[in-house]
Amino acid sequence: MTAFQIERAGPLSGTVPVQGSKNTILPILAASLINPGKTVLHNVPRIRDVENMVSLMREIGCRVIWEKRTLTIDAEKIRCGCLPKEAAVSMRSSINLLAPLLVRCGCVEMNLPGGCSLGKRPIDLHLHALERMGAAITIEDDQIHARASGFRGAEICFRFPSVGATQQALTAAAAAEGETRIMNAAREPEVVQLCCFLKEMGITVRGEGTSMIQVTGSANRKPVEFHICADRIVAATCMSAVAVCGGSAYLAGVRAPEMEGITAPFMEMGCEAVFDPSGLRISRTGTLKPISYIETKPYPGFPTDVQSLLLAVLTQADGQSVVKENVFEARFRAAYQLQKMGADIIIDNNCAMIRKSRLKGTLVEAPDLRGGAALVIAGLAAEGTTYITGCEHISRGYEDLAGMLRQLGVVGAVLTETELL
Repeated sequence: MTAFQIERAGPLSGTVPVQGSKNTILPILAASLINPGKTVLHNVPRIRDVENMVSLMREIGCRVIWEKRTLTIDAEKIRCGCLPKEAAVSMRSSINLLAPLLVRCGCVEMNLPGGCSLGKRPIDLHLHALERMGAAITIEDDQIHARASGFRGAEICFRFPSVGATQQALTAAAAAEGETRIMNAAREPEVVQLCCFLKEMGITVRGEGTSMIQVTGSANRKPVEFHICADRIVAATCMSAVAVCGGSAYLAGVRAPEMEGITAPFMEMGCEAVFDPSGLRISRTGTLKPISYIETKPYPGFPTDVQSLLLAVLTQADGQSVVKENVFEARFRAAYQLQKMGADIIIDNNCAMIRKSRLKGTLVEAPDLRGGAALVIAGLAAEGTTYITGCEHISRGYEDLAGMLRQLGVVGAVLTETELL
């Protein structure tokens, strides 16, 4: 089987151009379907989730050309709103296609989305938003049946600031008649980026980055050319590597506003984070310090996507740390794999208590995308060689994680075939 092989590394040094954001490109790809003209997207990451989304778009009639890191999309001739089951269940982001396909086709049939197993991830907020704007939706045998004869502007108030549901509502509102007000909207940079994309399409959007977004829909949408921002979770992965190994790395393309909530815990652990107009320099020279308490929150708080990475880093901090998970109840699955490596982690409901640990390389399995990356980070601190199976999870969000680490001076980071079981 294919495994990610990683060995202990010393202080890191180098420059990494951070790939385009996975959580930005996927909803923008979906929103491109409401564009009657061409959409050109730059800095597109070559990751499995994007490849799957592109395949899905081609299945329904889009013409998509992928040259290096540029995607050109022509969605003029969408054939139908029926999504193939295998493609729909392979990734969570397939749900983003619901609103644009209702705009273009008037009806959609698709299976409930898949993705990482992080516990309950209901789509009720997505459906609530679309129903408020006039869609009729039922679910039978894990299949969504939806119809809409045009969307109408509405007031939508989410009980939780869901990123995906906010993006769904934004896409529908862009094509709706009249004004839509989205209250308790998610404020994440990926939501702001979608708003910027819709503005380039000619849609009037106000309040992005706040908890109340107003969208005035338009039928006069125009072709768009757009640059995808750097992936802040990939940047956090590089920061985690430096925190564990020491040294210094320059992360090109990373911008300070998008890293709010991420840099603070690294600085608390003793790292230095310095931004300039072109990127971020992250360094650690002294002892890695513990974090007495941190909890995951919606933006601008500490993001759940970085929680697994932080668990791995804190096993090397000189003291005891406590991490509370408030978003996904199964986000601690990586902790049980870290325990196989010798991590002193105690899970109590939605809290993890982490003490400094002597990690040893062994065979572990990536439980999900971010958990897989966390095991790679742990491998950088472990004695001996660590083999991580389940590489398909890691490839969903990282172009070449091994290559990225080698750019920072990590010698023992490769994909390999192993017979270890």
